[in-house]
Amino acid sequence: MLRNTRALPAALVVAVVLLVAVAGGATAAKLITGKQIKNGTVTSADLRNNNVSGTDLKNGSVGSADLANGGVALADLAPQARTSLKSDSHDGLLIAVPTCNDNTLVTCENLLTVPVVPGTQLVTASGDFDNMDADNAINNTCGLVQGGVLLNVTRFVLTPNFQPGEVENFTLQQVITVPDASQPVHLRCSEGDDDTLRLVRPRLTSIKVS
Repeated sequence: MLRNTRALPAALVVAVVLLVAVAGGATAAKLITGKQIKNGTVTSADLRNNNVSGTDLKNGSVGSADLANGGVALADLAPQARTSLKSDSHDGLLIAVPTCNDNTLVTCENLLTVPVVPGTQLVTASGDFDNMDADNAINNTCGLVQGGVLLNVTRFVLTPNFQPGEVENFTLQQVITVPDASQPVHLRCSEGDDDTLRLVRPRLTSIKVS
């Protein structure tokens, strides 16, 4: 038998080897399907970087809960979406935060206000929260408020002025869908009776995304 195999023409041997290899690959390709993969077993480490595209995602399946705060920038939006940008900022670069002990921010003053338009939009607030006192500033908040409802909030504990940690940068983002333009979104912050806080370079924007 061994002598007969060696007597085969070289071209025929190559053809047999290729046929076996192709058949083996085809069999392997049929072995694993979605039915064989247990739900929840594929993790980020199993996916090649930059290998998942928009066509792999179900339309409407990615919501605001899937987006990290501050993770969406203006450059990530389509040009037609950027044209609907509405914003409010402070020309003097800083705002003195008025006294307000309500950490729900419902009764606090509006520091910045941005109009909204019917449809879905991304609202973003950013700035630096600065403690001007010689004492710690604790249990202070800044948040996005619309129609008396707190949409998103961040909380601060700041060290005394001129010490590390006296200033904290923040970014708040919220995707909202509204039927009309009757309820703008406000940026509000709280301040205790003995605090002297200010917002530096505050900005509030709304961009229609659909």
